[in-house]
Amino acid sequence: MRIARLPLILLPFVAIGIAALLALGAAMVHEAALRGAYQVWQENETFAAAAVALLAALHAARPVYLQVRAQSVQAALDLLHRIEADTEACIEARKRLFHLRRTAVNLAAAVNGHAVSQGTATMELKEAIADFLSISPRDLRALADRPTITSDDQMKIHSMSFVLSIAQQVATDIRAQAEGDRIATDVVERERAFLDTKLAGLFSLSSEIAEDLERQEDEMRARAQHLRNTADSF
Repeated sequence: MRIARLPLILLPFVAIGIAALLALGAAMVHEAALRGAYQVWQENETFAAAAVALLAALHAARPVYLQVRAQSVQAALDLLHRIEADTEACIEARKRLFHLRRTAVNLAAAVNGHAVSQGTATMELKEAIADFLSISPRDLRALADRPTITSDDQMKIHSMSFVLSIAQQVATDIRAQAEGDRIATDVVERERAFLDTKLAGLFSLSSEIAEDLERQEDEMRARAQHLRNTADSF
């Protein structure tokens, strides 16, 4: 059986043909790849542009964000300072109320002690009256002007100031009727029941207001701690 053989002269032409076919195939594959990439770009062009714009906006907005953050921290610190000032005011108000209660109790004890001692405890009574009269009703009314005082406590403060004025007037009358270094027992006895009632009212009202102020102080301390934690977290 004979096998057909190509003449040697045709081999270069066959090689050139095969190379041409391979080059054509490679060109077609490359062109398809380019068309696919271009199609992918067209399909995602809007998303890519949006992503680039977002990155640019984030970069441009960073100084504004830092400024807003600094302003937020400053506002928190300012509020913290106001709360701390209100807390100190509550503490000062409670100190005044404690002093009022102490002088009211001392005066009540001195009045009753004077009656029991048959007038021999005049010096103690005079000292208790002087201490009691050192409290100014006007200063007590000023507590009602504080912005953190509730309306109920404002009414209590005004009532307490009114009762204090009456009790101080009675104490002044007792001291004015002293004869030398001695206050007559009957003078104190006439006013003892009335004065004890007023002093008890002062003690009760001042205690109620002090308890309200203490609750406010606890709330403000908790709020101040929350603001400190918030400022630390920035």
